[in-house]
Amino acid sequence: TVDLERFEPASEHLAFELRPLAPLPGEVTLLIKSCAMEAGTLDVQVPHLVSQLEGPRAFAERVLVVDSREDGFLRQHTPGSLRDLRDVAHRLADAGWLDRIVEAPGDGSATAALHRRWFAIPCPHTHSAAGAHVASLLTGFEACATRYVLHVDADLMIGRLDRDHDHLADMLAVMEADPEALTVSFNIAMAHDRPWTAGRGSGTKHDRPCIAGVVSGAEHGRPRTEDATSGAWRTEARAGMVDLARLRAARPLPNSLDEGRLALSWHRSLDVAIRGGAGRSYRGGDRRTFYVHPPNARKRDVAGWFSVLDRIEHGVVPDVQKGRVEWTGAIADWMEPLRREPFVFVVSGRNVPAGRLRRCIDSMVRQQGPRWGAVVFDDASDLMFAEHFEIAWGALGERCTIVRNRRRRGLLANMVTAIRMMCADPASVIVTLDADDALIGDGVLSRLAAEYERGADVTVGSMLRTDKAADYPVCFDRPREHRGGNVWQHLRSFRKRLFDAIPDDALRLDGEYVDLANDWAFMLPIVEMARNPVHVTETLYLYEPSGIGKDAAGKAAREETVARIVAGEAMVAARPPARSAAEQGAESGTGNRR
Repeated sequence: TVDLERFEPASEHLAFELRPLAPLPGEVTLLIKSCAMEAGTLDVQVPHLVSQLEGPRAFAERVLVVDSREDGFLRQHTPGSLRDLRDVAHRLADAGWLDRIVEAPGDGSATAALHRRWFAIPCPHTHSAAGAHVASLLTGFEACATRYVLHVDADLMIGRLDRDHDHLADMLAVMEADPEALTVSFNIAMAHDRPWTAGRGSGTKHDRPCIAGVVSGAEHGRPRTEDATSGAWRTEARAGMVDLARLRAARPLPNSLDEGRLALSWHRSLDVAIRGGAGRSYRGGDRRTFYVHPPNARKRDVAGWFSVLDRIEHGVVPDVQKGRVEWTGAIADWMEPLRREPFVFVVSGRNVPAGRLRRCIDSMVRQQGPRWGAVVFDDASDLMFAEHFEIAWGALGERCTIVRNRRRRGLLANMVTAIRMMCADPASVIVTLDADDALIGDGVLSRLAAEYERGADVTVGSMLRTDKAADYPVCFDRPREHRGGNVWQHLRSFRKRLFDAIPDDALRLDGEYVDLANDWAFMLPIVEMARNPVHVTETLYLYEPSGIGKDAAGKAAREETVARIVAGEAMVAARPPARSAAEQGAESGTGNRR
């Protein structure tokens, strides 16, 4: 139906069709390893891991183990807070993402007893001499009720190129094929599938179960993945499956003391045991499921980290990452697929109701005229809205690139990512659209295309507000002297090259991208650089005011921001970008349409 008061699609119900995950023979527990440094990001990391690792089969349990250390971590990148970590973990458990939370003991008798069981050494310290955690992982193993455990560091980014790929069954098959298999490493991003092997070198005992292929340690993008003396793969510490029954049977694992602390971490201890014939560790697998590890030094840029996490969730794997464990390449390398259409919509929304979102999508789909694509941002919606957002826009297929922010970034930050990193053609016309608004009629793009064919490089207007009747006359001449000249108004479109020419500092106030009045921040410099801006007087855009910042305090803050933008407080001189030959031809013989 249609809501006659709001003129948008309406329904009393939003229905999802659900399909149960298949049970997993033998059952596997997902063990997520966390520490106090993840207090500020665990709310994103755990849902990502659970969502990406489950399907087509479910885990028997999802367990979070918490390291007891509060500070003094290896490669520490942020202050830690166990209290905050616990708070986040319990909220995740209440929301159904975790089944149990297990806390590792601190230094003392409980840790000494734990290490006695695993190494026959009653060491009371939780971490090795080099600072690696030991007690927390072993505590997690002992808390698991199933024979098989998939252990993963909480910070990993998991890619699934095919949601039907049964990665857990693949790893279990390796365990079942070789009674001496102790661990199976989770695969990394690779260009091709690889056979499962226990080491390199044809004919060695490590190759007996499957000798169809050999993978060198260099392919893992890190040093020393292979034991120099035996040819065996080293145990993967970040992500892998273990057979707890066989692992317990191999105890006590070899270790020693180094100034009162364990000399070896659990995985290096297991390497020594495997070298002595206790079992085998496997690597290889299907390229469709993989992990990428973000180095601690890169986690300081949380927004960049989570942007890459989102692209991995959407199946993006740039060539620069293939064959490597550590997250590699600049953020721009991950912002695929690139849009090259003549017209590109940049759409952003947060917690947009289903009917209003459908109205926006339908208004784009019905457009007649030039070919178009879209970059669409879900700006950190709540889970229910985010899932519907993904499904609804996903129906547009390849003409739409969906980006889901884990933290709200704001319209202008989203535009910078979309236009500068995800649009490839400088001559593309960018059309901005809020996800709770809509285009009016099916000829909007045709109308814009006609102006650009006549030489326009920017168009402004016009819009129908849902809250009041308003007309905004446009002044392109020295707009800062006319309080912006109303160049901020919908419908806004411009050549990509104009936005690219704005210095990044000119889009920021106090070091952050402008949030309030963000349309003023980019439209003023664009119009000032434009050679032929055009005011479209026909009503092309249905504008739904958000209501945010409408109280006295909000209005005052917005007016202060507007005053700073108009005054050019953040501006750095922008040089008008060069025009393409086609644009120069279109502009010949046309006056300045102001």
